[in-house]
Amino acid sequence: MNLITLILTIAILFGLTDFLTERYPRLQRDIFWIAWFVITFLFTIKYYYGADIWHYGNFYQDIQNPSYVLHHPTDIPQHFEIGYALFCSVLKNWGVSFYWHTAIISILYFTVIAVLFTRIERKRSFALAILVVLDYNCIFATYRQCLAITCFLWMVLCLQERKYLLVTVLAALTIAFHKSGAFVVSVVLFYYMVRSKWVQPYMYQLMLVILILVFLLPIAHISSSFISHLPIPETYADSLIHHLQLGRQVQVIFLVYAAALVVIAHFSQYRHSRAGAITAAALVGLVIVVLLYQYYYLLGRIRSFFLPLVIVYIFSTVQKAEDEPIHVPYGTLLKQLCSVLLFLYMGHSVYAFNKNAQLLKHKIYTACTVFDLIDHRACDVQNTQMKKARLWWEEDFMNNTGNQLK
Repeated sequence: MNLITLILTIAILFGLTDFLTERYPRLQRDIFWIAWFVITFLFTIKYYYGADIWHYGNFYQDIQNPSYVLHHPTDIPQHFEIGYALFCSVLKNWGVSFYWHTAIISILYFTVIAVLFTRIERKRSFALAILVVLDYNCIFATYRQCLAITCFLWMVLCLQERKYLLVTVLAALTIAFHKSGAFVVSVVLFYYMVRSKWVQPYMYQLMLVILILVFLLPIAHISSSFISHLPIPETYADSLIHHLQLGRQVQVIFLVYAAALVVIAHFSQYRHSRAGAITAAALVGLVIVVLLYQYYYLLGRIRSFFLPLVIVYIFSTVQKAEDEPIHVPYGTLLKQLCSVLLFLYMGHSVYAFNKNAQLLKHKIYTACTVFDLIDHRACDVQNTQMKKARLWWEEDFMNNTGNQLK
């Protein structure tokens, strides 16, 4: 059984219940908490699951005590940040196993998601389904980034409450847990300080135009030529060019981004509310998604920071506009079309993932949970999973020519 396919299917089914219980808002909220608990539980029980455990598991096993990490930062592998190294070191020093380390990260992430999604009045389960389907890889595999995203989301919530001391601490933690945090935090804080009081609808219309232009222009070739002439180390330039070339000129998700921009451009005309921290961060995220949408690798790194905020902002914009005494022309039609489009995309994503998982030589996505320890020894399960992950990196990953630098 494919654990990820199971979770995504369950998330979509919970999302569908929101459209069957529209007349019962209290029941919708109760179902959301059931959906949140079930999905959090399923993400948390994974045991040495996926390909990235080959890197994370070995790193956790070899990590030294906190004092050693602080005094010998150069001994940390280059692709691991000091903040994550200290996090692992402290947990291991307390006797926490690698499994509980992954479980703690999942619980922290879904806790902030629960707090954030309470800002949505209706259809929270649908919002949760969108998040899980669009970002399952980040939640499942990228532990460092998942920690950074958790701190970033708390930072935005504290920014909304004007708790600036906590904002500073959480911003530092975001940067310490993942390198991309420096870019994300600086851009969001800068825009929050200089933003106008109102987000005008034409801004989303302009982003839609830019999205179409980026869709038509060969940006990857233009940017690669520019980067090759920059005065930066050759290894950095090769890495950037490699990531920019991992793009898709035509993506199904283009329609999702375009539809989202059409909806918020239309509904924001009928919502008269002051732009806060969530709005500011969501707008920055939308701009970045528009500019990077073709580069699925870079987009996957950056989008995960903003996706929960964009979801909350779009749902809140639509629902608060509906609650205004002014009638929203074509509002129901736009909502229905986008809901159908999202469900079609989510169904396509689950089908495509399951099909690709079956083609792998090494079945890294076959379910492995903590309950497997009932019938098997922990060391045997760990060795089996680690071996599958290592072979996947050596064979399945490298046999994909798109993952190789030219």
